[in-house]
Amino acid sequence: MKKQLIFLMVLFLTGITAIAQIDRSVIPNSGPTPEINLGKPYTFELKNGLQVLVVTDKKLPTISMNLDLNNPPIFEGDKAGVQSLTGSLIGKGSTETSKEEFNEKVDFLGANIFVGVGGGFAGGLSKYTNEIFDLFAEAAFKPNFTQKELDFEKSQAIEGLKAGENSAAAIAGKVRGALVYGKDHPAGEFSTEETLNSVTLEDVKKFYADYFKPSKGYLVITGDIEKKEAKKLVKKYFGDWEKGIAPEPVLPELSDVSETQINLIDVPNAVQTELAVLSLSELKMSDPDYYAVLIANYVFGGSFGSYLNMNLREENGYTYGARSNIGTGRNYKGTFSASAKVRNEVTDSAVVETFKELNRIRDEYVEDEMLATAKAKYLGNFIMQSEDKAVVASRAITIEKNELDKDFYKNFIANIDKVTKEDVKRVANKYLSPDNLRIVLVGKAGDILEPLEKMTLNGKTVPIKFYDKNANETERPSTIKIPAGLTAQTVLDDYIKALGGKDAVVALNSTSYFAVYTAPMGELILDVKRAKGNKWNQTIKMGGNTVAKQTYADGKAMVSGMGGSQELTGEDAQPAVEEAMFFPELYTPEKATLAGAEMMGDNQVYVIKWSDSKKTFYDVKTGLMVGQESKVKAQGQEVSTMIKYSDYEETSGVKFPMTITQQMMGRDLAFKVQKVEVNTVKDADFE
Repeated sequence: MKKQLIFLMVLFLTGITAIAQIDRSVIPNSGPTPEINLGKPYTFELKNGLQVLVVTDKKLPTISMNLDLNNPPIFEGDKAGVQSLTGSLIGKGSTETSKEEFNEKVDFLGANIFVGVGGGFAGGLSKYTNEIFDLFAEAAFKPNFTQKELDFEKSQAIEGLKAGENSAAAIAGKVRGALVYGKDHPAGEFSTEETLNSVTLEDVKKFYADYFKPSKGYLVITGDIEKKEAKKLVKKYFGDWEKGIAPEPVLPELSDVSETQINLIDVPNAVQTELAVLSLSELKMSDPDYYAVLIANYVFGGSFGSYLNMNLREENGYTYGARSNIGTGRNYKGTFSASAKVRNEVTDSAVVETFKELNRIRDEYVEDEMLATAKAKYLGNFIMQSEDKAVVASRAITIEKNELDKDFYKNFIANIDKVTKEDVKRVANKYLSPDNLRIVLVGKAGDILEPLEKMTLNGKTVPIKFYDKNANETERPSTIKIPAGLTAQTVLDDYIKALGGKDAVVALNSTSYFAVYTAPMGELILDVKRAKGNKWNQTIKMGGNTVAKQTYADGKAMVSGMGGSQELTGEDAQPAVEEAMFFPELYTPEKATLAGAEMMGDNQVYVIKWSDSKKTFYDVKTGLMVGQESKVKAQGQEVSTMIKYSDYEETSGVKFPMTITQQMMGRDLAFKVQKVEVNTVKDADFE
């Protein structure tokens, strides 16, 4: 016993001595560079040309499969949209099983199955491997193309286009590719209502027959499966697939603009500018520069702590976030892009600061600490992603499709670690030239154009070209002249007259309307009540539940929703105070100033400013109010929203808008007014 105690004391004292000898001021040496091992796949090829890769991984009792048909770029032309429509129809049941029954089978297995025009994926518990293969093959090879489903998908696609036709974000999403690549290129074309309507059921069937081909494709199977079983299942379910290759398009030549220029798309109702700096990229994944470019982009704009985001967001507060990306090309050139959503009034400043950071990464060496941090964070994300079997499968395909070294991902970490600050500066000068960039701006020309015309980059003014919402070159947006003698009071008087006259409006003690927006997930209800004395209540409901409610009465502003209620004070309450003003055009016209005239859609409007946070817009021809812009602060940033009014109809001698379009959830939602009532609101409605 005594010997044991002595032995324990020796161990204890030894431990204390070891701890005392550690110098915590010295950073410990790094361990060996880790490697990512995808697992050496078992490979074989079917007679139809389909390449199969199998990676056995028995850590979890799951199985996944990823089919990539490796199709060439697809140019749809006057049938633009046929690809997405075909993809929407595949996988919705089969010729043997109804959509509902098919989904029930998938849910019963707890599986995940998706089939699209470019392939698909499936996954679930390995004990259901046979059933998963069976369902995937059924959906892929026996699609049930019906006119009913096509009509439904068309209507959904067209509704989506219409919902975004006045959205700066939606417009930016399509014009950027069109301007960089051209509308005659697969990466630049976009669907329209006309092209979608031209797609027939026969077009869908032909597209599937032409492009759902195996001979250049890859099937990656990973998980709890032996190679022998995998080969047996693949031959059973994919062996009879008839060989074939999808048609190759003839792609147009691509080139950047000869000098940096601004491409401006005017969206008069936009409350912020969609900013993007774009150019073509020669980079390929097989290039020796690839790793250095990844880090250069991460430093410039690829992360929260990047030059671009820290400048535009943290230092200047122009945006919630700014990011950049350098794409790699395979069938055609990729794209360099730096983008952000910025407030209208700082659009020119945001462009200047973006170029400032471009010059910085080209002219200065990145600091050692930032370079080390960038590499560590980039690799941290890479390693975390490597735990996902779906990512592992996609990387295996990426190696094959891009003809990369088989150890590309195994050596990825080591190659990133080798990147030096000299490498970053070198590739920044090679791939981030400020001389041939498109500065694509989608926003309100009335707010941003004049400052842009005065703006200089590197000591030079920047030429501006103007495009419409479909990327067609157009004229400079017109400047509307205000008639001599026109005042704010004139505009307000014309509005009251257009509504029905002063006597009719004075007779109103309260107004209320009930409006509905029908969304795919159900009805969204907007209930608004107003009363003299500046009382206001707006309630938004969905499925019988109150999503949001705002009230202002007797000097008190409240906001409530599913998360509870809160009283607003100070600046936070100001938007509610202004919203509650009962016909300010009649009762408080002294608060109004004439701020100018501009285009809203296809119509000319006069702009009345009530405060720094509220503007209203009145149609020049009809005198009616057609819009209201409000600004609120959220998380330290100023956010603008626009409400549009149209389709006026008379109730009790006064005209009310029957369509009210509000910006919610990133979309313009057109609420249809179902009922208007006057002089029926009670004080209890504002409690």
